[in-house]
Amino acid sequence: MAFQRGVSADELLHKKHHTAWTHRHSRILVWDTEPVPTVTCTQIKSSNSERFVYGIDPRVSPKRHTQRALRILNHVNEQLGACTLTMHELCDKERKIFVCVASNNRVDGCVLAETISQARRVVPTRLSDSSTVCGLENERAVCGISRIWVATNARRQGVARQMVDVVRSTFAYACRVDLDLVAFTQPTADGRALAERVFGRKDFLVYTEESMIS
Repeated sequence: MAFQRGVSADELLHKKHHTAWTHRHSRILVWDTEPVPTVTCTQIKSSNSERFVYGIDPRVSPKRHTQRALRILNHVNEQLGACTLTMHELCDKERKIFVCVASNNRVDGCVLAETISQARRVVPTRLSDSSTVCGLENERAVCGISRIWVATNARRQGVARQMVDVVRSTFAYACRVDLDLVAFTQPTADGRALAERVFGRKDFLVYTEESMIS
């Protein structure tokens, strides 16, 4: 059914839909779980605001925390136009969810990271922003950033870069992942701009989700 601006019935239906979506959005993007030892917690600062990044590993974190993080992730997936994940799919792979939370418990960011074994470097070109060209040679990689999202009100504050830094510090046990071993999935134009800022280079590593380990 097509929406027609100016038609009172359509305008009313659109307003109701927007109100319902906003209410659902505000309820989901809240982190209201208690701290536990099996959920890592890292403090970050940006623009004089304190935030905490919680790392949830479904293999060891409490079920309640994992379910809450997965619900947030799947809400983010809807906004990004990405496929949602089931609990089985989350646990079946070596995946972790990182949730960035403001002091008022509002969720300001979310990252899905996973173990990978290889990736390819972007070949900088003069093609349109929607195109990403990769080299043919596989390179070793350890950590894949499958999803990365920052709330509108928290953008342009370095939150995404700091979240990636937290992922590097806590993804592997007692080991900080080198930046050259981190890869993004095939990015959008905005994602590529972010990746270039994170990696400090245009030929960063990318991978496809089909190349993930089983």
